[in-house]
Amino acid sequence: MKNKSVVIIIYLLFFSKIAFAKEGMPQLNPQFWLSQILWLTVIFITLYFLIHKFFSPKIFALIDSRTNFIKSLLEEAELYKNQIQKLDNEYNLIITEAKNEAKKISIKLKNDFNDKISLKRKEFESILNSETLKAEQEINSFKKETLENIQNIAGDFSRELIEKIIGRAPDSSNLNSVILEISNKQKESQYV
Repeated sequence: MKNKSVVIIIYLLFFSKIAFAKEGMPQLNPQFWLSQILWLTVIFITLYFLIHKFFSPKIFALIDSRTNFIKSLLEEAELYKNQIQKLDNEYNLIITEAKNEAKKISIKLKNDFNDKISLKRKEFESILNSETLKAEQEINSFKKETLENIQNIAGDFSRELIEKIIGRAPDSSNLNSVILEISNKQKESQYV
């Protein structure tokens, strides 16, 4: 349908005398076509000249300046990116060094602390050993005194017991020798 209407319009414009109306549209009159083509050419040449000489250089200059500006921004962004990468690497290096230094300090403090603890432990053990020896000596001396006192107490108790049982006081020297003999046997049998 479209093709038919286009063909009809072309036929009416170029081949039919009806299209060349005298009082109708003058631009369709073939008599004015030459002047129309001339003015069309003059206007297009003038527009081309104006665009080519005035507008396009300004537009191309604007495009070039904009391209240069964008390139400079991209170069600056690349420079900042490199600086940021460099700073990031330095930051990571500083963090790594700080961690290593903290580990070294921690290990050193731990070793110092362990050394101090071992020194204090040795001092404490030596004091404990000396106090233990003193306590053992006191215990042994107390034991000896107690054994001697036991002999005296046993002698006194035996004397009173024999005196109550027999009714007379036994001989002190015989009683002391018997108690001493029994006491010596007890000392030998014990781990003193």
